[in-house]
Amino acid sequence: MKRTQVSLVTVGFLLAATTGMAHDRDDAARVTTIAGLENIQQIGSTENINDANGKPIMVDPDPYKIAIVPEKLGKLAKGTILVSNIGNDVGTTIVKFQPFPSIGVQFNAATAGLQGPADMAFHRDRLLVANSKGGNSVQVLNPDGTLFMSITDPLFNNPWGLTTGFAHSFAPLATFFVANKSDAKVLRVDVQERFPGAAPSFKVTPIAQLSVMDGGATKIDLKWVPILRVGDHFLADVLVAQDPAMNRIAAIPNASTVNTSAGMGTTIFQGTPLNVPGGIAINPFNHDILVVNLNDNNLVEINPVNASVVGVKTVDPLVVDAMGNNSALFGVAATADKKGNLLVFYTDDNTNTLNSLSAGPL
Repeated sequence: MKRTQVSLVTVGFLLAATTGMAHDRDDAARVTTIAGLENIQQIGSTENINDANGKPIMVDPDPYKIAIVPEKLGKLAKGTILVSNIGNDVGTTIVKFQPFPSIGVQFNAATAGLQGPADMAFHRDRLLVANSKGGNSVQVLNPDGTLFMSITDPLFNNPWGLTTGFAHSFAPLATFFVANKSDAKVLRVDVQERFPGAAPSFKVTPIAQLSVMDGGATKIDLKWVPILRVGDHFLADVLVAQDPAMNRIAAIPNASTVNTSAGMGTTIFQGTPLNVPGGIAINPFNHDILVVNLNDNNLVEINPVNASVVGVKTVDPLVVDAMGNNSALFGVAATADKKGNLLVFYTDDNTNTLNSLSAGPL
């Protein structure tokens, strides 16, 4: 199985490279890095929203993380944006936005068991949510926002970051990764299917130990990619992680098979202009790492091949003081707009909104 996975990843990478060469001329006319994006637009509020019946409601806000619907899932249109409202660890809502701009609508059912939802990731038609406070769990939601199942484990310690990895089968769940806020451990959760129709079991393995922030709350974001070039090396099965205490972005290769928890990963980039990373995303055009900073409200783009800074954008004008007041940026996601330009979505905790950085009005 491992040999098949690596082969498929390699073939996919070569196909992507070939396609990229064929479209070099088209890409020259597109904006593919944040350096060319100038339009900041508010998509909608995560506080004043509608319920599923269209009735206006107010909810506990503090928008943190973002998930983009990868394909049409029931009534969820492809490209719909979901935002988790952590609400100072007592938030209970995920808000969906489509079209842009629009009034946000509550996505999750009241029975979904959310309290302090942080990071989210899709696997096929299931949404996995790191339930950072209530239940100390990962909640798995159906496309209609109802609860599919709840996953708990003694190694979960305020799960914060979450991303999915290799899909070993067509089961409703696949291997996924969790980063704990309270002890800065990175965990792999292997889904073990017994037979069709039976509830799966889960094996949780620590695979990395990152540095703990002063005060203990270490907010580690995670993104999984099948292959990533870091310097002269091509890494496979890579977990990209922000390490806020060390002001760096790290790569954990072979994440689906490694069984040691002692490592801190390979450093992709460290230091200025990173300023306590609050969230990361992968640029779909070039595999650059997009980072939002907690200490200066900047969006940074890092090229992992040569560890260079591609661009820096201030996307919230408020100055973060020494106490951390006005620190706003926790969620970021990237996709392409209708004209083929880079489109970046980010959450702003100062205004309780979802915003976009784009080449022009949406």
